[in-house]
Amino acid sequence: MPLVKIEIRSGKPVEYRQSLIESLRRAFVDSLGTPEEALWLRLCERKEENFPMPPGRSADAVLIEVSLMPGRSAGKKEALYRAIVGNLARDPGVRPEDIFIVLYEPPVENWAEHGEAFMPS
Repeated sequence: MPLVKIEIRSGKPVEYRQSLIESLRRAFVDSLGTPEEALWLRLCERKEENFPMPPGRSADAVLIEVSLMPGRSAGKKEALYRAIVGNLARDPGVRPEDIFIVLYEPPVENWAEHGEAFMPS
């Protein structure tokens, strides 16, 4: 059940924003086999004055934060990172240098849905 937050500077056309979301969706489905009904994607736009870019990043930079249940191998995570960068480079055309990904793995007992905690098996 990945929770994915995509942050960009505001002002991009709706087609561009939808392409970001679709590219991330494909990356999770293709690289991790994530069922679509378990994938939460949201895109957050930030005003330029609230989203300063580090040196070397363009105004098109994309910050991606992923919360994921623990248990995937380093190889699976690397495949996800490559899929995200490859998909975003193809459509909508984000430079790999402008993509930053961070993955968080909160323990499974810290996840709940419908008021029910997920318990480790």
